Amino acid sequence: MAATVRAPADAPRRRSERSRQAIVTATRELLLLRGFDKLTIEAVAARAGVGKQTIYRWWPSRHALVADVILADADRILRPVPATSDVTADLCAWAVDLATALTTARGNAMLTILTIAGMEHPETGQRLRAGFSTPLHGAVHDRLRDDGHAQAAAADAADAIVGGIVYAVLTEGRAFPTSRAEAITRTVLAGLLRTP
Repeated sequence: MAATVRAPADAPRRRSERSRQAIVTATRELLLLRGFDKLTIEAVAARAGVGKQTIYRWWPSRHALVADVILADADRILRPVPATSDVTADLCAWAVDLATALTTARGNAMLTILTIAGMEHPETGQRLRAGFSTPLHGAVHDRLRDDGHAQAAAADAADAIVGGIVYAVLTEGRAFPTSRAEAITRTVLAGLLRTP
């Protein structure tokens, strides 16, 4: 009698993780192709080769799925500000890196979708702010605090630098010249240094 060949105990887990990754990849691709408005769970399921219930096993809604995919991509953008003896150079380099990331096709689409999804769904907006906007602001704020600037001044400067770059990229899209990110940063820091 032939021995029964059993699948390894972790085979379902591997299949499950493959399905999950296929869903994330399909969502990212469809967001880039169609945008947030035309993304449906049905389309994601078809592209990923899974059933809709497989998607709903991990994500309760389209907004939750999109938020997870965007935040996974955000990890490529969220970086601490360098810490050398020159805070202006550090922040300018960081700002140019941020603008460069946000003006790639993927980064620009992510920023646009993040904005739309956040406005449409308050809970998603809160998650996206916590996972993307707040860390961006915090990186600049913390570097300025480390340089000895007061809490309020550091917070205002972080708002101006991050907000100035993000607003400009949302308005101009991929045409935004990254050199302007440095100009925005230098203008804000010059005002901060003149503040008594």
